[in-house]
Amino acid sequence: MIFKKKNTFSLKPTKTFLSTLMVAVAVVFVWRGVWNLLDEYLLPDHWVMSNVLSIIVGILILYLPDKDIKELI
Repeated sequence: MIFKKKNTFSLKPTKTFLSTLMVAVAVVFVWRGVWNLLDEYLLPDHWVMSNVLSIIVGILILYLPDKDIKELI
């Protein structure tokens, strides 16, 4: 044969899906761990203040890279 037929089967879409799934699961695990640590150690007796402080710290973390608060509001 002059021309050889190429194999068109590829595992790339499956590999991409599995990589994305693993990253998603890892993000959930990290978030769950951080959430539990905050519940346990960040003002455990004052849950309203703990939530407010968490929101403020989260906004500051989002603000720091660009220093543009207009994008966050």
